[in-house]
Amino acid sequence: MKDERIEQAKLKMRSEMAIIILYGVALSFSVKNLVFKMNFQESIIEYLILIFFPLYQFIRMHMMKVSIYSERGNKQSIKNLLITIVILVVASAVLIYNSMKNSAVYDWQSPVVFLFIFLALFVAIFFIANKFNQHKGHKYEKEFDD
Repeated sequence: MKDERIEQAKLKMRSEMAIIILYGVALSFSVKNLVFKMNFQESIIEYLILIFFPLYQFIRMHMMKVSIYSERGNKQSIKNLLITIVILVVASAVLIYNSMKNSAVYDWQSPVVFLFIFLALFVAIFFIANKFNQHKGHKYEKEFDD
């Protein structure tokens, strides 16, 4: 029989590894789109991973009737999200400016446009899911406190 501490440590390491992989995929997606100017079809795997990773987490939380979101953690996650958005917007603005400096007409089918669409959808889904999970968290607390 395994010790509970070993099981908890193993689960924590797997969780940290999953987050590292998610950040690596996000970095790969950004580099492919912003630096190498690859189109959307060439980075579809990264896009799908970025969409389905949080979706799996969202579904799994509701299956287990837990909510990992709290008020204090919510402020930190919003701060991290805003920092990421600012970095992506600045990098995209620089790329658009450099492209427009070289050519008078900007190609609006460029990867930067797809990145902005993804970012807008991701932020909207993030805030909707966060609000929903806060509501569910309070409901679960009341349900299990009784």
